[in-house]
Amino acid sequence: NKGFIVIPKSVTPARIDGNANWELKLTEEQMAKLDAAPQKRLTDFPFRPGGKFFFFSEENNLKTITKKLNDGTEMPILGLGTWQSKPKEVEEAVYHAICKTGIRHIDAAQIYGNQDEVGTGVNRALKDTGLKREELWVTSKVWMVDFAPEDVGPAIDRILKELQLDYVDQVLLHWPSCFDKPPKDSSPGKYPEKWAGTEDPMFPKDKDGNLLHRDVPLSETWSAMCAEKKAGKIRSIGVSNFSKAEIEEMTKGGLEMPAVNQVEAHVFWNQAKLRKEMEELGVAVVAYSPLGNSGFHGEKSGISSDLVAEVSKESSLTPAQVMLNYLINKGFIVIPKSVTPARIDGNANWELKLNDEQMAKLDAAPQKRLTDFPFRPGGKFFFDNQPPSH
Repeated sequence: NKGFIVIPKSVTPARIDGNANWELKLTEEQMAKLDAAPQKRLTDFPFRPGGKFFFFSEENNLKTITKKLNDGTEMPILGLGTWQSKPKEVEEAVYHAICKTGIRHIDAAQIYGNQDEVGTGVNRALKDTGLKREELWVTSKVWMVDFAPEDVGPAIDRILKELQLDYVDQVLLHWPSCFDKPPKDSSPGKYPEKWAGTEDPMFPKDKDGNLLHRDVPLSETWSAMCAEKKAGKIRSIGVSNFSKAEIEEMTKGGLEMPAVNQVEAHVFWNQAKLRKEMEELGVAVVAYSPLGNSGFHGEKSGISSDLVAEVSKESSLTPAQVMLNYLINKGFIVIPKSVTPARIDGNANWELKLNDEQMAKLDAAPQKRLTDFPFRPGGKFFFDNQPPSH
């Protein structure tokens, strides 16, 4: 009735017949009902090959594009990271990101030590903008001292209390390793001998300064997470810094697959191998440190490299936007961290521009981790000791 030529796909004879053997019958009233349907693309990605957006200009807002996860939730592809953001600064950064910049995705964690301020910023923004709670996505993470099944529920409750929310959109297991938590009724300087070297209960240590680990099967931790989701405290559950093998081990026995795996990813550590593995599992990949922060290694940051500067000049994007554009074209969800209003704005207010040639240049970047230690808590190596192939 709208003048389209239509090509419904089917390999089932009965459906093929049903799609063809009928007569036009819809009335004007019925057409009007269908015209009033909410409009949202259900099939294609938000952008075309080469990073070009689809046909409608209203789609060109990175802050409103979402990625549908394997649990049915819609997660904004651009968020604000809060790792290493100082108290007081982070509250204002979160408030600015939501109210002034229009970002609808905030990434937090227990271990960051600033969730109270993040929560205050979120709630101030909800009040001042009139946004509905469901219009904002908030992620947090359970730290490794709370991986024993009996500790997961209380950890989620603390997250909710700190964030001052009735539910969290997503909670992740922060690392695939469990620390041996000190007894609740003890404190630094008074811990039993086993934890004699512990100064911070989030990092339990023996008298020689070695981190203390506890043998808790990840499947038991994950089962407890699934129960918290079922209870309505969490809409989506996922992991961070996990390998494919760890996810498969964790979910065996019929447990649901995590919705996301949050890992370090940027032009100089593009996670090609892991990205392919997560695609096979149906798990979306979230990139932390997407700007290639030099982090612990003290090396020249990826964002200031000659390669990124070259592509920045060619594309009329800032170096930060080049690195974000690259990851989004690769299918990542990105959470750049900043507490500076101008940088928060700059990380969000732009359009995808990188062409195939520029993407190929960035694909050829030398691969080296710039943020994380070479090994994970528990002494496990990262996902691959060799740089990933493109």
